[in-house]
Amino acid sequence: MKNYERLFSQLEAPEPPAGLTRTILLRIDRRARRVLMAKIAASACVFAGSLWMIGVGYIDFQASLAQTGFLQFGSLLFSDFSFIVSNLPDFALSMIESFPIFSAAAILGGLAFAIWSSAAMFDEISMVGTKKFS
Repeated sequence: MKNYERLFSQLEAPEPPAGLTRTILLRIDRRARRVLMAKIAASACVFAGSLWMIGVGYIDFQASLAQTGFLQFGSLLFSDFSFIVSNLPDFALSMIESFPIFSAAAILGGLAFAIWSSAAMFDEISMVGTKKFS
């Protein structure tokens, strides 16, 4: 029994069952579809959250504009323009200081996430009809 080549040459190699390749490819396709649907759902959730963030930021922005006096300083442009021209650096600093930056950042951040998530969602939705997944 020192010649193992003869031993293994007499044995028949096992053959895979019929249809195994098709079954494996269908499972891979099914898994890819599930992953794609999960990505679409995640993008839709991020999109909905960003729209909520825009809405909350807008409401807070309106309230902050009324509380900080930004609109009162801005109204001086129409009521007392000569005062604005004579004190322009102080007026500019007062306007900058009273602007509700955190509310504006919440709106812009929500808008950025909305654009990003909608682009990702539409990109993933466009892959649903491709030949790879049909």
